[in-house]
Amino acid sequence: MSKHNSVQIMPLILEDALLSAADGLVQSGSKIWFHFQKYPWDLACPEQNPGVGEHRRHIETRLTQGLPDPKLAHVLSGTYHLGISPHIYSYYHLLADLLPHLIASQKFPVLVPEFMPTQFIDLLKEAEFEVQVLSPEFFMVERLLIPEMNFPDWNSEKVKLIQYFFEKIVPLKSLPNSQSSNSEKRIYVSRKLAVKRHLSNEDEFLPLLKKHKFSKIYLEHLSVPEQVQLFRSASHVIAAHGAGLTNILFTPADVKILEIRPVLTSGQFCFENLFSLGWPGSEHLVPPRSGEFALPLELLDEVLERWQGEPKT
Repeated sequence: MSKHNSVQIMPLILEDALLSAADGLVQSGSKIWFHFQKYPWDLACPEQNPGVGEHRRHIETRLTQGLPDPKLAHVLSGTYHLGISPHIYSYYHLLADLLPHLIASQKFPVLVPEFMPTQFIDLLKEAEFEVQVLSPEFFMVERLLIPEMNFPDWNSEKVKLIQYFFEKIVPLKSLPNSQSSNSEKRIYVSRKLAVKRHLSNEDEFLPLLKKHKFSKIYLEHLSVPEQVQLFRSASHVIAAHGAGLTNILFTPADVKILEIRPVLTSGQFCFENLFSLGWPGSEHLVPPRSGEFALPLELLDEVLERWQGEPKT
């Protein structure tokens, strides 16, 4: 076993677990789990549950939809990894929540939802994980392994685990030409195709980015291996807060990063936490006008001019 696979992952192992495949809610006896192990709850001992906060809100909202009905459950015999959670459609949560668990655990089939993007399923299959896509019904699973959830999302061991995994799945030599790994790309990740958090004045600041030799990229048009290859050669990355910034995992340590956040606390500082583990050239901007996700040209220009004058380390 590789030293990278010796990372301690603590899955929860349940027997005869009731699963709602629509969103990953799991019930065993009087206890339920939601968002993998992030939100446990004891139906029989309410005094043991959080009295206030995000944890309680998530569970109480979910309980209004009812619990899995064992009478309607299909039986799944054998041992499985749970790969279903409400946010598993997100590239960020695939890499932060599920993939480290699968890499470090014994291989069993992975249960995933119908709403998981096809390219994520293709990635898991390419990595030789057996994937079973479940319809949004109820299942009684003979033995179920639920991924651990920690706060903060990232630590140095998890980063190394993910990086080593992708070195095997997307080898450096698989780049289109021998010079690609040494080229320096300035990337602007556009979220114009995203449902939310797209910068409203993108068309206004694109000429400024072009002046500084940035290329606009739509990550929705790239496969996961293509994204990994692109960011391996990045020298500068500008992006609104969003899952695409998870690709910083694959950039050189001296990359310059500008994260544009709708509010200072976006994502509970998840990317700030990630970048602190190996990418010191990161910074963020929060647009000054509340309620408007627009990037003032003078703020962007200030960053770009400063970057231009900084020597490459």
